Amino acid sequence: MNDQQSNMPPWKRLDSAVAYSDDRYTLCKEDGVSYLLSGRKRYRLTCHPYEPCLYITDENGDRTAVHNAFDPADALESFYKRRQIRSITGREYSAQDFCRMVEYAAGMGNINIDDAERVFGDRINKCNPEKEPQKENKPSGSDKPPGVGAGRVIEDPCAADVLAQYPDIVIDYCIVKNEHIADGCSAHRHALVRACRKLFYDGREVIWRYDCGKAEGKQIGTAGLFAAPDRKRGVNYRGAFCYPPHGAWYTDEDFTRVNAALFPNGTAALEVYEWTTDWSEYFEDGREWWGVLCYTVYDPTLDRFVVILASATD
Repeated sequence: MNDQQSNMPPWKRLDSAVAYSDDRYTLCKEDGVSYLLSGRKRYRLTCHPYEPCLYITDENGDRTAVHNAFDPADALESFYKRRQIRSITGREYSAQDFCRMVEYAAGMGNINIDDAERVFGDRINKCNPEKEPQKENKPSGSDKPPGVGAGRVIEDPCAADVLAQYPDIVIDYCIVKNEHIADGCSAHRHALVRACRKLFYDGREVIWRYDCGKAEGKQIGTAGLFAAPDRKRGVNYRGAFCYPPHGAWYTDEDFTRVNAALFPNGTAALEVYEWTTDWSEYFEDGREWWGVLCYTVYDPTLDRFVVILASATD
C-alpha cells in the first residue's frame, strides 16, 4: 500500500465493506458494487451515469429504475460514516430508511422517488413538509389519495353489500389487486401500503400517520387466521368480529357469512401474513385498551389481497 492509499478513508480504500447492518438488512459493497441483502434476497444497486436514477436489480435480473433518487455508492459511503442523506423530496434518510425504500421499490419497474417513498406514509420525517412537490390534480370530492387508482384498490359490490349489514364491526377491510411486482412477504407489504393509502386518507389529508416499512410480517396458516377467540391471547380476527367493544355482538354464522363474501372460492388456498402494529397511529388506541390486529390475505383463485385491520378503544 502506498502513502496515498494509506491516507484514504477505509471505505474508499476497500473493495468490499459493510456500510450498515441490522437484524433485517445489510448494506454493503462487494468488488466495488453496492448491494442490499434482506433475508434471502439480494439486490444489486447501481445508478445512471448522467442522471440521478437508482437501479435496483434482483437475482433474476429484473431491474427497477427509481428516478430522481440516489447514487448508491454515495449513499452507502454516507451511511458508513453514520450520516443521513436527503432525497429530492426533502425526506431525510437513515440507513434503515434507505433499505426499506429499496426493498419496497424492488420489482416496480420504472418509477419516481415519490412512488418509492409511499412506504413511509405521509413522510413525517421530511425536513420541509410545507415545500412538498405539487401533486396531480384530483377531481373535486375525490376520496382517493394520489397514486391510488381503481386498478389497485378493488371495489367488490357483493362483499360490500354483506359488510354493510354489520355496521358495528370494528374491523376495516380493503381489497387490493395483486400488481405482480413482488412475491412472498414483499407482495403482501405492497398490498398493505395500498390499503393504508385508501383507509388512512380522507380525501384531503392523512388521518393516521404510518410507515409500512417498519411493519414486520410473518406467515401463518389459515387455521390461525380463523381460530376461535382466546381471551388469554388478546384479540384475534374472529374475536374482533364477533365481540366488538361497542354495539351488537355477532355470531360465528355472521363471521362465516362475511368471509364467504370476501373469499368466495373458499379458504384452503389462502396465503396469510400477520403484521406487527407499531408502525401507525391507527393502532395506538387499541394497544392501550381493547386490542389490535393486522393481516394481509392473498387469494390466488382471485389473484387479490384482502387487508384486515382493527383497533378500538373505549
